[in-house]
Amino acid sequence: MNSIRRFRKFTGDTRVSLCLIYALFADILIGSMVMKDHPELFHSLNNQSLQEWILSCGERNMHLACWLFVALFLLLCLAVTTTICGINKLIAIIRSPGWHGQWRELPELAPFILHLGFLMLLIGQLASHTIGVNSHGNILIVGGVINIPGTETKILLKDLKITFFGKSTTFLGMENSPCDCSATLSFVDSTGSHERRISLNQPCWYRGWSLFIEDFYPKTKNSARTSFINLTIRNDPGIILITAGALVFGLGLAMYLFLVMQSHADKERN
Repeated sequence: MNSIRRFRKFTGDTRVSLCLIYALFADILIGSMVMKDHPELFHSLNNQSLQEWILSCGERNMHLACWLFVALFLLLCLAVTTTICGINKLIAIIRSPGWHGQWRELPELAPFILHLGFLMLLIGQLASHTIGVNSHGNILIVGGVINIPGTETKILLKDLKITFFGKSTTFLGMENSPCDCSATLSFVDSTGSHERRISLNQPCWYRGWSLFIEDFYPKTKNSARTSFINLTIRNDPGIILITAGALVFGLGLAMYLFLVMQSHADKERN
């Protein structure tokens, strides 16, 4: 029991969390320089999950990727210290003599809520990079069909419209250049066919999947070549947790600022 208490005291110390954050910043700074010199190695992280990248690229280039593994370890340690520190804060607040669990005392939970929001952000980012899908290079011509990655759902391109700037456009040098690309996509699954509109500035969503126009052709007016669009297909299960974590962290920060203002007001009255 004594060893458990010592572990909780050590990992729950704010100074330990700060040291981990400083070490993480230094490691990421080193990693940014490595990525700048070897962009081809890390570019595939945009299309692959973290574990797929580690198996295909990372383990073969440990001398260049070691900073990333160090960052993951530091993030794990930071998640542990954040959890224990938050629990310690919550226990200390509940056990304090002046705590009665009333609504007006809720701002005192600000430290715990801040830690909870930060932990949710970390877990959400981990989910995004490990079980999320970010598929590029999904090319469709009118009438063409592709599958959503890893599913039986088919995507059919029903129509494609590319509009161009006219000769009287007010945008200098943009005559006959494309100004928009829009299309109708039909998602076919076991429940039937479901149409969605998509354009350059308007992605579409279908049952947790988001689709974006990454590229298209033609880029010049009156081209005789076949028109197509290049889609990016994403499924990010961590985005909900990231959004919730940001809201929880913001709530904790607002509660903490309220406590600070209340403390200043009490000092002025005294």
